[in-house]
Amino acid sequence: MSNPPDVQPPDVQRALDHCMTNIKGASEAMADDMYDAAMRLGAAEMMLASASYAVHKHAAQLTQAQSGT
Repeated sequence: MSNPPDVQPPDVQRALDHCMTNIKGASEAMADDMYDAAMRLGAAEMMLASASYAVHKHAAQLTQAQSGT
């Protein structure tokens, strides 16, 4: 079954790639600057939460579209 035209899948892969970039940058910065590392990890945590929310929201929209509500 295909997605209804008004329900677009979230760009989760792009968000996860961005998170991984921040996590890698944080690990590299860890030895030099603990504050910068903590900020990068915090940013990655927020992006992962946002991606998780987008996936759950999209799944709910698909479920609603499939059930006809």
